[in-house]
Amino acid sequence: MKNVKRGVVLSGGGTKGAYEIGVWKALRELSVDYQIVTGTSIGSINGALMAMGDFDKAEQIWRNMVMVDLMSEPEPEKGILRTFAETLFPTMESRRKKLIDGAVDNSPFRDFVNKNIDEEKVRASEVDYGLVTVRARDRKPYLLPKDKIPQGQMKDYIIASSSVYPVFPMHRIGTDYFIDGMYYDNLPIKLAVSMGAEELIVVDLHQKPQHPEFAGRANVLYLTPSVDLGGILAFDRKKIYENLEMGYQDTIRKFSVGRK
Repeated sequence: MKNVKRGVVLSGGGTKGAYEIGVWKALRELSVDYQIVTGTSIGSINGALMAMGDFDKAEQIWRNMVMVDLMSEPEPEKGILRTFAETLFPTMESRRKKLIDGAVDNSPFRDFVNKNIDEEKVRASEVDYGLVTVRARDRKPYLLPKDKIPQGQMKDYIIASSSVYPVFPMHRIGTDYFIDGMYYDNLPIKLAVSMGAEELIVVDLHQKPQHPEFAGRANVLYLTPSVDLGGILAFDRKKIYENLEMGYQDTIRKFSVGRK
């Protein structure tokens, strides 16, 4: 009997990503395996953790996450508003420089990725892994399975996939600059399919499906949050815990009425 390849697809969405860890917890409890995981932005980080296979580490990262782990801007909402306001003045040199540099210092985020993602463990995993980022100069999408990511640059591409420009700065790799994969596909289902996934567990961090054309397919279990997950920079510990638990409960409920 043919073994069907199952892929897990993870959405971008900032701190909403705690929901994805709850989904993973439920999949483990239900003994649902997967051979492929793809993600954009925060999904690329959670996807790498899933490929690494260390759930306890991933859960602790999320349960202990605070804003200073990811950015040094003391008031991120004001930084975001300032940045988008500056886009109204693209002809002013100082404004252009600010847009290139980003409104928020994301050096803590780069340190976070470097500390928590083990490239060799991802590469050695039996679980295939892929991410999405976008080259800034021409908006060319890069849909990259791990075997297409140059050796030693996986963390760079994860950072690039998560560089929410113009809030975060563009991320330089070689001579090019890259921005968040959400500018092409915030929920990389087609990437998972191109990597060989025949069944899909899609984790959408939006209540209204981003890819409704996949939501009703027989080979797709499409998960959306039962309650709004809040903002993309909601570092409130209680909210993170609630979203993690919601991901767990929604998955258990979906499998109880769906199919395995």
